[in-house]
Amino acid sequence: MQKITKTWISEILAGDESIKGLVLIGSHAQSDVVPDEWSDLDLVVVVDDKSVDHYYPTTDWTTQFGDLYAFHLSSGEYFSAIRVQYTDAQRIDFVIIPESSLKSINHWTQNPLQFENRCLFSRSPLLDQVLRIKYPEHVQQKCTSEQFERIANDFWFKGMLAVTKAARNELLIALHLALDMIRDCLVLSMMIRDQATGTNHHRDGSMGNHFIELLNPPLSGYTALEILSSIERSAISFECLAAQMNSDYEDHRKPLLDYIVRVRTSLLRNVD
Repeated sequence: MQKITKTWISEILAGDESIKGLVLIGSHAQSDVVPDEWSDLDLVVVVDDKSVDHYYPTTDWTTQFGDLYAFHLSSGEYFSAIRVQYTDAQRIDFVIIPESSLKSINHWTQNPLQFENRCLFSRSPLLDQVLRIKYPEHVQQKCTSEQFERIANDFWFKGMLAVTKAARNELLIALHLALDMIRDCLVLSMMIRDQATGTNHHRDGSMGNHFIELLNPPLSGYTALEILSSIERSAISFECLAAQMNSDYEDHRKPLLDYIVRVRTSLLRNVD
């Protein structure tokens, strides 16, 4: 199968008059970054408003670049995205923007064009105008106190519910919730890393890998007792992370840990 390149894609898409422009973004557009073998292609496709339905949510047109294996769709008010994975492990992330949406670019909460980019072709004066805009340096948005409180409250509620399910031997639900608590810890870890580095784009993810040590080992098995141990470790890890995230955070784990002890004692008694 042909190696996917920006030049090859540009030549193909330039032949479609309904596509008004193609802009390279991401690592391949950054002058100070050398893409490696794991780098995907990130492309902004500006399309005629009447032809949007031909590019989203359909993925048929992406098969001309390779053997489609899987894809992910997402959509917002001003643009949509298709992340395409091919069977040879090559990947392209397409951002589909109706040409008229560019008129409202100052109102976008997210703007894929505000970072370093390279125009591969354009037949849209509106796109040309947008690409000339000089944007201020991007500042990573911090988690608000309301957002943090919601994350924390959901975590502790989930923990109490997971322990109850384990006590009742509803292991399917208990494990699902326990794994979700691990995910919550990882999300909080990523937020801390992003705030520390000022970006959520990390080519070398190792800078956040030390957070994993807090969860090690997250799960050693799937019995009720082992699930309880996982919940316990997640609670301790979450407290540690929460304190890093918010200096005003107060310890909240005692009721959950006490409940775990109570249920663990009951389960062990039943075993004996």
